[in-house]
Amino acid sequence: MALRSRFLRVTLIVGGVLAFAGYFAFSTFFFSPTESDYPADVSTLVPRDVDFFLAKARARALFDQPPRLAAQDEIDKTAAWQSWIASPEYAAFDAEHQLEQQLERVRKELAALPIDPLAALAARDIAVAGYFRGATLASADWACYARANWIGKFAASALAHPRLFQLDKRGFTVESDGAVLTLSGAQLTRPVHVARIADVVIVGTQRELVARALELNARGGQESFGLSARYSDFVQAQKRGGAGEELVSLRDALEFSVDWRAAMDKLGLSGRWPPADAFELGPRLAARLFQLGSIRTLSGVLGFDSGLVLRAHADLSVEVLTPLQKSLYRIAGRETQRVVDELAFIAPADVHSMGHMEVKLGEFLNEVYQSLEPAERQLLDDTLRGTGQFTGAGALIDELESLFKGRIGWIVRDNDFTYTAEKDPPNDGAIVPAFALVLWTENTDKAHRRIQQLQQLVSDNQARFGLRGRTGQRAVFTNVLKGGNEVWEFWAPTIPGTGHIAVSRNGDMYFISNTYALLSDLLRRFSREEKVRRLSERPDFAQVVSEGRASSNLLAWFDPRSFATLARRLAEQSALDEVKARINWDRERMLAEDAVLRESFPGKVRGQLDQATQAEVDALVAPRLAELESRLLREQVPALRAAMDRQITYLEACSGAFLSVKLDPKSIDLSLSAIVPLDK
Repeated sequence: MALRSRFLRVTLIVGGVLAFAGYFAFSTFFFSPTESDYPADVSTLVPRDVDFFLAKARARALFDQPPRLAAQDEIDKTAAWQSWIASPEYAAFDAEHQLEQQLERVRKELAALPIDPLAALAARDIAVAGYFRGATLASADWACYARANWIGKFAASALAHPRLFQLDKRGFTVESDGAVLTLSGAQLTRPVHVARIADVVIVGTQRELVARALELNARGGQESFGLSARYSDFVQAQKRGGAGEELVSLRDALEFSVDWRAAMDKLGLSGRWPPADAFELGPRLAARLFQLGSIRTLSGVLGFDSGLVLRAHADLSVEVLTPLQKSLYRIAGRETQRVVDELAFIAPADVHSMGHMEVKLGEFLNEVYQSLEPAERQLLDDTLRGTGQFTGAGALIDELESLFKGRIGWIVRDNDFTYTAEKDPPNDGAIVPAFALVLWTENTDKAHRRIQQLQQLVSDNQARFGLRGRTGQRAVFTNVLKGGNEVWEFWAPTIPGTGHIAVSRNGDMYFISNTYALLSDLLRRFSREEKVRRLSERPDFAQVVSEGRASSNLLAWFDPRSFATLARRLAEQSALDEVKARINWDRERMLAEDAVLRESFPGKVRGQLDQATQAEVDALVAPRLAELESRLLREQVPALRAAMDRQITYLEACSGAFLSVKLDPKSIDLSLSAIVPLDK
């Protein structure tokens, strides 16, 4: 018994000595096993003046087996992903960037490592920050800041002992300069600098950037990005909702901040978007209201846990804003929920889009007028002067501003209402959605009387405004609905798809629609007794609205899945129109005329023909041009239509999205919530 006791004491003593020696050796050569974690956020190790910053908590949870996403099995089953993988666009992208080869190389390299770098370095927080240095992102100077477990801390500390991992035999060179280690050689295109602060490992392409983390740590994070207003007010604050509570969907969101001005200057990005010279009226008008180049910095968060939730803040360069933009951004926002309660209550549950904008109506209508083609402006002015009531569009705009408040709403849905040739106005058969614009009147008897007078003015000048009934009959009709609302209907063949405009009022809300059926449907929805499906009753709509801004100057709901049916009907015509627009008819006519002259009129020269000969040439050229158009349509439309169908399929991955924008003379705050259920 005494011998056994003595052996146990000796064993314990020797074990204790070895444990102490091992602990001392490990602490000396690597790190103390009992050291505390870095007590602050990793952003406090990032310099305040960085051009870009990205951070994500629990990044490892995004991946199954890196680089494969944890949700990849569900993504693979969606029609959007299957369409993308099989598309010519993906094949071209892969051929240019060798994406599949790169992913396979990453898989092999990760499998060959003795540790999972994401598990060791990104199980909790990871951030990337740096500076733009040239025309490409590859030339940027960056540093990665990652909270590591003991394996990651050991790996970082072990770099000071390169023989431990036989790095020299692999072609690497390790140099030590104080607390910063520099790794170069082998397949590294740039030296990599490494430092460690407690459980945070810093790896960067610029030594000064890595060393500054050590300096910031010594100063308690003073002058760091993490203690700047840019981070606390415009990144962290984005995670809180209108009532100040933290949004669960943004708890582990991707944080970002970009010096947009530096990005444009260094990367050569254009700030001219939307394009002011676009062919379509919409982009031209949007370009007058906003330009990407006016953004100075962009900061916010992006969440993936429940669909996609983006909340961002943009500081603006006030000196580049136009007078209109300054006036527009100065308008106070309206409580988002109050606007939603007004419009979503009367909007059908299956609307493609519903929205609202705060704007000075006169300024907005003037910008619409200025965005028109010169011939269109002239025609509008002449028409208004012909009534004897207005000197031109400017006078009408001034009157409309006095009659209506600075608000514009819209509701858009599928135009699936029954059309009866005997009762409904003739139209061009174009495929269009049913829409209703909503204006809010100054709710006084005087304003309502003047609106009635304007409606009567249009009725009295039917021909001048392009109104035309069936076979010369009257083109303006009035009708009183069950609830007492009076509807005026103006038949106009120039209105695409429906051939008419219907207007009515309920309280202080004035409706303008391209179909009587939608207008009457909206008006009857004011009664709570109506058994109808309302947008306000959709749980997914309520969810995304709750994640929006408390107040907004602009808000919009979009349902891509309800829009898809209409979009596919529009795609065929859009493909035809696009192919036709690509044809240079002047050039093709010239080539066809030259060919006809060579074949049938030798010696004749184009442009020097008498009237009779020109008529003969035109008769021979016309079928050639028709055949050319037919051939190009056969060759190009199917591929273009297929590309449009794929884009619609991508949109269908989202079952609903809500955008809210709050404007300020010096900034823009944006919130976008999209539901991506991965169910089809």
